[in-house]
Amino acid sequence: MRDGIYIVDGDGHVMDFPHRCYQKYLPEQYRRRIAFFPGAQWDRRQAPNGDMGRDPNTPQEMMADLAQEGIDLAFLYPTSALRIGEIREAEYQLALCRAYNDYLADWCKADPARLKGVAIVPYLDPTEAARELDRAVSKLGLVGLMFPTFIPGRNVAEPFFWPIYAEAERLGVPVGMHASGSETGDPYRFSNFLSLHTWTHAPEQMISLISCVYGGLFEKFQRLRIGFMESGAGWVPFFMEHMDGEFEKRPWDAPLCKAKPSEYMTCGRAYFSCEPEEKTIPYVVGWVGEDNILYASDYPHWDSEWPHTVDELMKRGDIEPRLKAKILGQNALRFYDLKAGGGR
Repeated sequence: MRDGIYIVDGDGHVMDFPHRCYQKYLPEQYRRRIAFFPGAQWDRRQAPNGDMGRDPNTPQEMMADLAQEGIDLAFLYPTSALRIGEIREAEYQLALCRAYNDYLADWCKADPARLKGVAIVPYLDPTEAARELDRAVSKLGLVGLMFPTFIPGRNVAEPFFWPIYAEAERLGVPVGMHASGSETGDPYRFSNFLSLHTWTHAPEQMISLISCVYGGLFEKFQRLRIGFMESGAGWVPFFMEHMDGEFEKRPWDAPLCKAKPSEYMTCGRAYFSCEPEEKTIPYVVGWVGEDNILYASDYPHWDSEWPHTVDELMKRGDIEPRLKAKILGQNALRFYDLKAGGGR
């Protein structure tokens, strides 16, 4: 704990690289693939400034890093499997999801009080996805569902996916919308990773929010909690106002939307992760409230400020201690429906 605050990382990651995960956990017929996921394979961690980010090889290494940062509990999302929505083969996608969920459950067994995993499911087959989510939560002990923001040709809220959301609601686990940092629109318009990465995360969450609100997810699933992850929170007030203005002129295009978009964004079931250094955090809180902004470290990725992300928020003079305690811990525990120490 830091200054009496139980620190919870609402969006950390495991490095699910092939040698650690897929070459060990996939069925034999899939283990020799040249590439397990599609992608441009940008050199995210190196060139020209050497190795960036961390690559913990064991949960013990990860927990040592978390202790150095001051994090008491971390919720873990994938790295390679952030692109699970781009897989086109249904059976292979299922195999990837089962392999990843098994790997993640084994990783978190090292210390369930400090490490909690967020599952992935085969989105090409919602019925099978619901089964895998039930297995991941009920048998493996995972505590949430990651929904990829980019699934080619679809939006995240269309009725095709509703069986997945229904299962998450039944199980009482939240859904975290998460981008990979390499999609959105035409990624080939940029010739370097800096430009592409700058462009992708926030627009992906804006697209997801449009889908969830206009598509009626908050109406259809009254107990479902949805988080919009790793895109900062400064864009949220602008988008609340923007969506309200658009909806006012064409409400018939969103027949399942029974209230103003801003009302869904402040209904208590929509959560937004923030970057500790964002100057706009107090302003955002004024729009969405104190209870729905989550701290996220993005550890161990190359663009995380580890081991100083907690320090960055703790030292701020424009956020009072009570609000720091909410952002750094209490809100994430509410989102994932857990207590301090990782119990329900």
